Amino acid sequence: MLIIKKRWIRSLNNNLPGDLRGGVVNIAVKLESNENVAQKIGFGKNPKIGDTLTPKPVGPATRFNAHGREKILRNREKEKLYRTQEWTREEWAGRGQTRTVTSLVDIPYYRYPREHIDGFDLELTIREFNGQKHIVLTEGIRWDDGSTEKLITAINIFLEVFGQAEILNESLEEIPSPAEIRRLNWIVLPKGEKITQESLDEILSKSRRIRPVQMLRQERISSFNPDIRAIGMGGFTGYVVYVFKKKGIAVMESVKYGNASYIIAADNWEKLSKMTKQQLLSKSLVQSRETHTKKWFARIKKLLA
Repeated sequence: MLIIKKRWIRSLNNNLPGDLRGGVVNIAVKLESNENVAQKIGFGKNPKIGDTLTPKPVGPATRFNAHGREKILRNREKEKLYRTQEWTREEWAGRGQTRTVTSLVDIPYYRYPREHIDGFDLELTIREFNGQKHIVLTEGIRWDDGSTEKLITAINIFLEVFGQAEILNESLEEIPSPAEIRRLNWIVLPKGEKITQESLDEILSKSRRIRPVQMLRQERISSFNPDIRAIGMGGFTGYVVYVFKKKGIAVMESVKYGNASYIIAADNWEKLSKMTKQQLLSKSLVQSRETHTKKWFARIKKLLA
């Protein structure tokens, strides 16, 4: 499950998986482990299913949600305002006497104009699903460019009040955590599709003598019909992986860096694709390192034939 545990978040990019964009995001926490906090924000001692409220302001996120905020317009001229306050003074009362008098006075001051920005007035509701009561955002938020700030505020409300936020989909189902999905740094080619020069154009050598040899290596590995072909992206740019399930190995071909092919003990692409580069190239996984020399072709044939 995807649970965010931070003081607050500033963006969604590093906190929610990208495939949630365009869909409805729900946020929840279990009531059982948050009963005391629920009482403090207004739910009372024995909240019932369907009880709904705007959470009591306890910090910046809940305060903005309930009351909005003022934006200072520093590009405008200062305006004159008045602050009303009490003024206590001694007044002459005659015959050598004075009396203490208190009245209201307006004290002028200058400040930059303000623009009021309404809060989102997001509400929390008690709902039951998966056999447990939860405190959940009353209405899920569809994640698009126009709702980014609203969704950030909603998550920050949960972090501010409960110290965590469980992310659910539109059907209130659990979402895999980012650690489980964000390490897919590969483009997996359709089964049977071969690696082409066009797909590797950015990482192949510009040398007319070296480029053909680099492509020849890809063709030689492909000739043994790998189950999966994947081209590295991001930090894996320059690498191509060929998975041979029956042999229980993957060939991680370093097209641009390292000048070698790495034979990795792996037949499960899902597991392989979630590893970092350091994990992939660890001593416990790498069975051999085949340096790019003339003998490379014979060694690869021996391994894959």
